[in-house]
Amino acid sequence: MAIRFIRPKRIRKAKTPGSQEVLRRLEEYLQSECDEPVEILCGFWQDQQDAITYQELRKAVADGSLSKETLEAWQQDYSVLVAERLQSMWTQAIAAGPTGQPILDGLAFEFNTQTPGVLDWISERGAEFVTRCTEEQKDAIAALLEKKMRESHTVDELARLIRPCIGLTEGDARANARYYDNIVATMRKEHPRMKIESIRRKALDASQKYAEKQHRARAFTIAQTESAFAYNRGADEGIRQAQGEGYLGTMVKRWSTSGDDSVCDICNALEGTEVDMDSDFDFKGKVLFAGQHMLPPAHPRCACAIEYIEVAAPRGRK
Repeated sequence: MAIRFIRPKRIRKAKTPGSQEVLRRLEEYLQSECDEPVEILCGFWQDQQDAITYQELRKAVADGSLSKETLEAWQQDYSVLVAERLQSMWTQAIAAGPTGQPILDGLAFEFNTQTPGVLDWISERGAEFVTRCTEEQKDAIAALLEKKMRESHTVDELARLIRPCIGLTEGDARANARYYDNIVATMRKEHPRMKIESIRRKALDASQKYAEKQHRARAFTIAQTESAFAYNRGADEGIRQAQGEGYLGTMVKRWSTSGDDSVCDICNALEGTEVDMDSDFDFKGKVLFAGQHMLPPAHPRCACAIEYIEVAAPRGRK
């Protein structure tokens, strides 16, 4: 007799009014501020695609690798993107972070975004972002230049397949190539009399549209994750500044999730966990940022927040 195992439903943990409020404010911020960076990133990747010629791509296919000059140009592109567009996004999110903490409401406290802690974090985050995105982009194109790819596609075909994938991750690039190959195989089977050039052209058109969707999804992931990270960092910095000025005493951090069925297992296990201000939250997974275990996000598109709770008043509270 077959036995059917039914996954138990998650038990929703009771949330405090404070945790509900910090989540509401974070969600409101992300909903209002993520559209612009999504458009910036999509436009940025389109510019990178337009900047590289098919002659350069055909040479990369023939050589089996991108030129050093191309990789250096991409790194410089990301450096300019950070300096001219993303630094202001991080600064804005950091400045908004303290406004998301009800415990700071009504205090005669002014958050300073020009402290070494804030400025150093933005600088370090920018450097990490440039390095990570350049490496991810390099790995994505390298996946399309592997020997088996070059042996199963013509030089011109692969060059045209690569260009729309500039800006994607390795996983996305491989998925796009599989999508293209599946369309070609299906059309050759269903339309045996169609010329191979026509089949490839239709498959390339379809894979390019797919790449556009992939770019937008990736841009949204980056926009939400980076905004949430900076917002939560700003909240933490704001609490520390308020402590330093005597507005708040001893504090603890409480992890807060949305509490619904869409919350991942990692964050669901953290719900309600309280730790000291300088302690890490205990969770596993790929490390996305330096100091990631101190604050959300725990993973890409994580929308968790921290509720800060005062457990002892300061001496001579202001």
